[in-house]
Order: sequence, then structure tokens, then C-alpha cells
Amino acid sequence: MAVKAIFFDIDGTLLTDNRTIETSTIQAINQLKNQGYLVGLATARGPKFSLPYMASLRMDLAICYNGQYIISREGPIFTQAISKDNLMGLIDYGVTRKRDLSFATANDVLGSRLLHVGLGMNRFFYWIAKKLPHFMVNFLIMGFNQIYRRLKPQTKESILVRLKEPIYQVIMLAGEQETNMLAQQFPELKFTRGSPFAADIITRGMSKLKGIAIAGEHYGFTVSQVMVFGDSDNDIEMLSGAGYGVAMGNASHRVKERARYVTTSNNKSGIASALLHYGLIKE
Repeated sequence: MAVKAIFFDIDGTLLTDNRTIETSTIQAINQLKNQGYLVGLATARGPKFSLPYMASLRMDLAICYNGQYIISREGPIFTQAISKDNLMGLIDYGVTRKRDLSFATANDVLGSRLLHVGLGMNRFFYWIAKKLPHFMVNFLIMGFNQIYRRLKPQTKESILVRLKEPIYQVIMLAGEQETNMLAQQFPELKFTRGSPFAADIITRGMSKLKGIAIAGEHYGFTVSQVMVFGDSDNDIEMLSGAGYGVAMGNASHRVKERARYVTTSNNKSGIASALLHYGLIKE
């Protein structure tokens, strides 16, 4: 097969539900690297979160913030910030409707602690979201949002005083229905969902797949020569557009139906199983 590069989503794909990396995955990636494949991450996470995995797994690059920030071992090779006008519009919306907001910079994620270290990264909430129906997840979102905002208001002034550098992605605590409405209100932005609790907001036209295509121009491959692994809604475009899209067994039905192949879950050697299926590694 004509595969030159392999990219992995992080949450629910590279990581197990316990936020660890399976031994089978580590061994599989080592095999890929030893055979000369280009290996990277394609994630909604930022460089600060991605770089330790790049280093420990000897990966070549990371498509961060859903394609808005691409970084290699040597440093950034592409960046696309959200425009000031759209950024101010999102801030006005979030403050008016008391929606928690976080802002992704090159070095960190600023703003809501509820999103950054609570609902967005907490193992308990990740597990809960997988067990509950959608309407219950939306109920949780609104409940946590209202309680937290009463205790710690997020004002426009408190946000602006911290935003002194380009913003590559905005994360908003919002349910799926509200996300769809926001997409109509902000036509220059793209709203994706890598978490049941929040929307990832980037520039329209950008995505993990677009980021991979941009990286391909730099490294000399096309998206048809790429294998990708993912499990969330923000992976759908990547899974359907790459040459070989692999959905994890823990992905939703709508994610699986857009993939070329469905492997076992992130807790059951899903990455190694798919790479063995396609003959990219050996047992």
C-alpha cells in the first residue's frame, strides 16, 4: 500500500479511557518509525499538551488545534489565528449568555478553568459523557455552567486583559444544538466537537484534514497517502478524506460509518490491530 504518513487523534484514540498509552500502541509506533514512516498527531489539543507525546513516541509532528497550528520537532511550520472581529463576537456571545470560554494560544489554554482542567480533561467527566444519552449530557453542561458562573463570573474585561497574543482556537461550553445554531450566526467560523461538553471553534476552511494536507506540502505526501485514526465528530472529515481512515471501536456510529475501516477500541489494542490488518507492522 502507498502509505507514507500515519496520524493519530489523542483523546479516545492514542489514549485509553484511563489516559494511558497501551504497550501495544507504543510498540506499533516504534515499528512504524523504524520502517521510516512519518508519524504524527492530529488533535484539538495544543502544542503544550502534544509535545510530550511527540517526544516520548519519537513522532515527527503534530497537527494541533484542529489544523490551526502545526508543529514539528524544529518548531511551528504553519499557524492560522482566528480573526479579531470573530474573536470579539464570540466573547460578546459567551459573556452575554454566560457560556464558559477558553482561548488557545501557542503556549497554553487561557480562560475557563472549568473547561481546561474540569470537563475538558477530567477522567470522571470523560467516562460519564460516554455513558449518558445526549439530552443528559446537555443537562449536565447547562447545570455546571450556571453553578460555576455564579461562583466565578467571567466578564469581558477579565477575558480581554489576558488575551495579548494570537488565538488559534476557542473552546465554548455548549451543547450540540447550540453549536449548530452558532454555526449559522458565525459563518466565517467552523464549529467542531471533540468533546460531548464543548465546541471547538476555528477558522472556516480549516480542519485536521486541511492541516494534514498543509503538512504534506512540507514533507512531500498527499492525503491519499495518509492513514488516520480517530473517534470523535471532529475526526469525521479526516477519516472520510484521508486515503485510509480508521475509526476506533469506541467511536460513535456516525463516526464509524465515515471510516474505511473500524478497529477495536482504544482500550483493546485498536491502533495495533488496524496496523496489523493493513500490514504496516508485524506481530
